[in-house]
Amino acid sequence: MRRLLLIGAGVVICLVLLPVLGMVMSAGQPTGLVTPPPVSFSRLLPLIGRTLALALLVSGLSLALGTWLAWATVKSRYLGSRLLAQLGILPLVIPSYLLAAILREELAPRGVLGELLGTQSAFMGFSASVFVLTLCCTPYVQLLVVASLRSLPASEDEAARSLGAGPWRRFTRLAAPRLRPTWAFSLALVALYVVSDFGAVAVLDCEVLTWELYKARGASDAYRIGLGILVCALPLLALIRLLQGQAHPDRHQGAARAASPAPLLRGWPLLLAYLSHLLMIGIGVAIPVASLMGWVLDGIEHQANFAAIGAPLLTTLAYATLGAALVLLAALLPAAASSRLPKHSAWVEHGVFATSSVPGILLAFGILHLVLYLERNLPIAAAGQNLWSWLEGGSVFLLLGYIMRFLSQGYAAAKPAIVQVDTRLVDAARSLGADTLRRIRTVWLPSMAPGMLAAYMLLFIAVAKELPVTLMLLPAGKQTLAYRIFDGQSEASLPDVGLAGLLLLAAALGVQAALSRWRRYAH
Repeated sequence: MRRLLLIGAGVVICLVLLPVLGMVMSAGQPTGLVTPPPVSFSRLLPLIGRTLALALLVSGLSLALGTWLAWATVKSRYLGSRLLAQLGILPLVIPSYLLAAILREELAPRGVLGELLGTQSAFMGFSASVFVLTLCCTPYVQLLVVASLRSLPASEDEAARSLGAGPWRRFTRLAAPRLRPTWAFSLALVALYVVSDFGAVAVLDCEVLTWELYKARGASDAYRIGLGILVCALPLLALIRLLQGQAHPDRHQGAARAASPAPLLRGWPLLLAYLSHLLMIGIGVAIPVASLMGWVLDGIEHQANFAAIGAPLLTTLAYATLGAALVLLAALLPAAASSRLPKHSAWVEHGVFATSSVPGILLAFGILHLVLYLERNLPIAAAGQNLWSWLEGGSVFLLLGYIMRFLSQGYAAAKPAIVQVDTRLVDAARSLGADTLRRIRTVWLPSMAPGMLAAYMLLFIAVAKELPVTLMLLPAGKQTLAYRIFDGQSEASLPDVGLAGLLLLAAALGVQAALSRWRRYAH
C-alpha cells in the first residue's frame, strides 16, 4: 500500500514535466499564418525588467496597505471596524481580469469616474496594472498579517501601553521584529502572483512576460519568453518555500488575544483607516458590482443583442464541477503519501507546490505545444481520427491543466483532513476484520468529509474563474464565463461583460457564503 501511494504521488507530481516538455517541443514547431516578431534577447530583457518592476511595486504597495489595515483592525477600535475588515477581503472574489476590465472602462475619459476625475488618457498600461494588482493582492497580505498580529503576546503590548508607549513605538519595537518573517513571505507570495498574472495585464495591455507569451504563442521561439517567466518565478517560489516555515508564530509568546479592549482610533489615523477601507471596498467591490449591473441595465434599455449566455454558464458549471472533483482526487494521493509516510513528506510536498506554482499561461502554453507536437509527429488513429485531437476535443488536456494549476490548493485541504482522522478508529476497524475498502468507506470518508467539502467548494470557484488555462486549452466552439468576459471586453461589448461578470460573481459569492455558513454551523 505504501509503495502504491508513493507511485501515485510521484505520477501526479511528474505532471509538472509536461509543460516543460511542451516548451522544448515548441522550438521545433512550424510558425502559424501570422508570424510574430522574433523574440530576441534585446526584446526579452525589457520584458523581464518590466515584469520584475511590476512585481516589486505591487508587492511594496500591497505590503504597506495590507499591514496598515491589519494593524488598524487588530490593534485599535473604531466604528464599523469589524464589518469593514470583512468587506475589505471581498476583492479576493473578483478575478483580476474582471476588475481590470471594469476600471478600464469606468476610468476612461468618457467613463463615469473618468468624467468625474477629469482624466485625459485611457486607464491602461503599467501604472494601471500596478493599481489593479495592488487592489487584488492587498487582501492576501492583510489576512497573513492579521493572523500574525493576533498571535503576538498580549502582555507585552499592555505593558508598553501602560508605560505610555504610543502606537508607532509599540509597532516598531514589539510588532515589527516579529512580523518580518510574515512580511518576507507576503512579499514573495505577492511577487509570484504578479509575475504569474495574465488577466489584468492582458486587459490593460501591459507589456510584461505573460501577456507577451500569449501574443507570441504561435512563434517557434516563444519558449524564450517562457524561460524568462521561469527565471522570474523560480527564485520567488524557492523563497516562498524557504520562508513558509518561518512565517508561523512562536507558540510560546503568551496569550493569543488581548485581555483588555484595544484603544480607540482617533485623529488622522482614523481618517486614514476609513480612506483605506474606502479604497478597498469602494473601488475593489462596490464600483465593480455597480458597473456590471449598470452595463446590463443599459444593454436592456437600449435593446442590445446579448450574446447567448446559457451555454457559457452551463459549460462553466460543468467544468468547475468536474475539474474540482478531479483536482481533489489527484491531491489525495500526495496528501495520503505525505501524511502516512513522514520520511517522504518533504519531497512530496515540494513536488506538489512546484507543480502548481508554474504560471497558468506558461502551463497552458506548454501543454498546447505538447499537443500540437503529438498531433503532427506522433499521430495515433482512434475511431477514425487522431487520438490526440480526440482527447483535446474531449477536454482531457484542459482538465489536466486544471489538475496541475490547482493541485496545491487541493493538497493543502486534503492533508489536514487525512491527518485529523482518529487512527484508533482505523485500528479498531482493522481488528474487527474490515478490509481496506470498508475502512475507507466507514471510517476515512466520514471523518474527512467536512474538510473535503470545504476544499471542493473553494476549488469549484478557482476553476470557474481560471482564465489562461481555459483560454488556451478550451476545445473549439466552447466558451466559459471567464472566456466570455475576456472576449467581450476585447470587443467592447459591455452588456455581455456585465451579464457574464454578474453570473460569475454570483456563483463565487454564493459558494463563499454557503461555505462560511457551513463553517459556523460546524463549529
